[in-house]
Amino acid sequence: AEQLAYARARLAQAAPQPRLELCDYRDLDRNAPPDGYDGIASIEMFEAVGEAYWPGFFRTVARQLKPGAHACIQTITINDSRFARYRRGTDFIQQYIFPGGTLPSPSAFREQAAAAGLAVVDEIAFGLDYARTLDVWRQRFRQRLDAVRALGFDERFLRTWDFYLCYCAAAFRHRNTDVYQFTLRNPG
Repeated sequence: AEQLAYARARLAQAAPQPRLELCDYRDLDRNAPPDGYDGIASIEMFEAVGEAYWPGFFRTVARQLKPGAHACIQTITINDSRFARYRRGTDFIQQYIFPGGTLPSPSAFREQAAAAGLAVVDEIAFGLDYARTLDVWRQRFRQRLDAVRALGFDERFLRTWDFYLCYCAAAFRHRNTDVYQFTLRNPG
């Protein structure tokens, strides 16, 4: 909600006035403009959709984009070579941080998008940059441990969150995971 408010404030003087929304992809059919969207952005929520729901996610994006319009989907991915093993079990993040989530591999993402009729027209990966971001987040988190404790978080949470930040940074650094921005187009 805070990011939406920030974006609306930044674009308050834009012409034409863009329509910005914060909504669940499952609600798009009820809330969409009748002629569809000029663009859709999804920033690091795809991981929480769950593999069983990926086809529905992509069908919704394809159905709601105007012909020729683009969607930018930013998602964390797991290396293609690790995907088959990863999807058969649970890792630390699936167990303790984001239950029910599944990282796509880049190939699985592309295949699912194509199956829904969406063309991947561009992609960039920047996992090494994300590793540095996680290092900064961890440093700032550790500098404010007393403030976090004052919010009611216990030592178990502090250790778990610290481990999570290290775990993720290591995975990005070793290219087991990556962050992609995929640009999709509805060929319409």
